Formats: sequence, C-alpha cells, structure tokens
Amino acid sequence: MKTTRLHFSVVSLSLLLSLPASAAWTVTTQGAPTGCTHVISDGNWQIGVYRNSDDNWTLGRRAGQNGSGYVAGSGDLDLTGVAADCGVILKSSNNGALERIAGLTSIIFPDSLETMYGNTVAGCKALTNAVVGSGIRSMGQQVFYECTSLKTVTLPEGCPGLTTLGQAAFRMCKALETPLDFSKSVFTELPTYALVDLQKVSEIRLPETLTTLGTECLRYHAGQRVIWFFGPPPTSVAGTALEPKTPPISSWVLVAARKHAKEWKADERVRPFEGTEKTTAVAAAKALGLSGVKPVGKWTTGTNGTKHWVVEELPPETLIVFY
Repeated sequence: MKTTRLHFSVVSLSLLLSLPASAAWTVTTQGAPTGCTHVISDGNWQIGVYRNSDDNWTLGRRAGQNGSGYVAGSGDLDLTGVAADCGVILKSSNNGALERIAGLTSIIFPDSLETMYGNTVAGCKALTNAVVGSGIRSMGQQVFYECTSLKTVTLPEGCPGLTTLGQAAFRMCKALETPLDFSKSVFTELPTYALVDLQKVSEIRLPETLTTLGTECLRYHAGQRVIWFFGPPPTSVAGTALEPKTPPISSWVLVAARKHAKEWKADERVRPFEGTEKTTAVAAAKALGLSGVKPVGKWTTGTNGTKHWVVEELPPETLIVFY
C-alpha cells in the first residue's frame, strides 16, 4: 500500500509567518485557507495548496484574485525542493495561484508541474527570472501577463510535450530578453496575443505542428529578430499576426527547416526575390547571426502589406535539425 509522505505540523499559521527563512519546506493542515487543504512553508513563503492524491497537489488560488487561497512571502521562490522535503508533489497551479504578488522577484517551478492554469504569475511586476520545469504540458492564458520586469525565462529545451500555449501567455513582457524555444512542442495554434509586445526577444522557435497564427500573436516588436518555423507554412494566419511595431520590417527573417523548404517555396504567399533583394536578404540574415542561408522569397502578410524575408536553411551551428 502506498503511504503518504506528509510531515504534519501543529504550529499555527501566525507562527509560520514568524519563522526565519529556511531551505526546508514543511506542510501543515493548520490555518489552511478556504479552498485549500494544507499550507506549505519554507519559513519565508507560505502558500495554500490542496491535495488531489498522494502524487498530485495543486497550488491554490490566491485570495482576492481569482478565488480563495493564501500566499505570503517575498523575494525568490524555489519550489523544486517541496516534494523531497515534505512529500507535496505539485502537478498544477490553479488560476491566479501566484498572481500580482508584489514581492516575488524570482521563481523556479518543479519538474513535476505539468499544468500552469491561467494567470499563474500574472502581474508580478517585480519578477525578473522564471524557470519552467521539464514536465510542463500546458501553459494557460496570461500565465506571465504583465510581468513587465521579467528578463529571463528558462524553458526545457524545445518544450517537448507542450500541447497548449494560451492567449496572451507572455503579453506585456516588454523586458524579456531570452530566446523562446518551442521547437519540440506539439501545440497547433499560437493564439491571440500569445507572444505580443516582446520588444527585446531576438529569437523565437515554433514547432513543426503549428498550423495557426492568431490575431497579433507575434506583433509589436521593436528590433530585429528571427522567427524559426520548423514546420510547413501555417495554413491560417491572421492579418495582424506578424505586423511590427513600426513598419517596414525588412530585417526580420523567417526561417524554415530544409525538411519543409519545398512547401514554403510552393506557398502562394511567398513571392520570389527581384533584383538585389536576394543579396540584401543574405546580408540581413548574416547580421542576425544566420549563415549558409538560401533565400526563398518574401512572405507577404498583414493588413499593411508587411513583407518578411524567408530563408530555407538552418545555420550549421544549429542543434535542432529535422532533415
């Protein structure tokens, strides 16, 4: 018979609040808020959770946001040791679980976390760094919405197994600088506003399964960047999906893996180059760190007639290859 690895504490919630910071997490039923069964604490953070089963726990909703719950603390939040310390295996975060916590500066989610429901850390404006564990399968709408100070997001390489990326997932993350690699994911749609307002992100990798680009899903960037399409051209592209903050955007290069190069060439939206455009496209690709590219043409999208260069080959230093 499976036993529950819980180390129950008889201390009150007020006493938990007075404990000094510690690396070890404890769990108690005392003072658990409505909608939660337990409270976990490391002496700095106190978080309401509820137990679905021995190996399936959920971060509870935050009180005053999307429902009843409890979160208190400030600074960095590392949830990777919770299971080892007190047996709480976090599988999901409820809607708004850590939403709008003014003092949250960094967060590390455990590998056990499979589902981030909507608004998980939305509006945490002091948050600068986030690490998403290797077990992630679904990221709901607005999970990082309005995290305006967020500079780095660490994703498992290619996000394998990610089936859903929700609307406005990274909207308003204007300070974000790290590349976003979804090349091994299996979601089919980049929904409305999903990656809008990312003004400093220089590289985004999209999965082979992608078929749909929603309204303004990649809009309003301010600088040069590379979008990798590892699959064929999307079959459905909203008119404003790719529009820049200030057109024209002739330095933005779209890259298709060689496996699907013929499909890109055959797409009616990809127009052949004329005159010196081919040379210019190669120069722009090199300026963005790409080498060994073969220009295919221009992909015309958007209500303002924006044209994006398309090159068909991956640079030789790329590790993700679909030949």
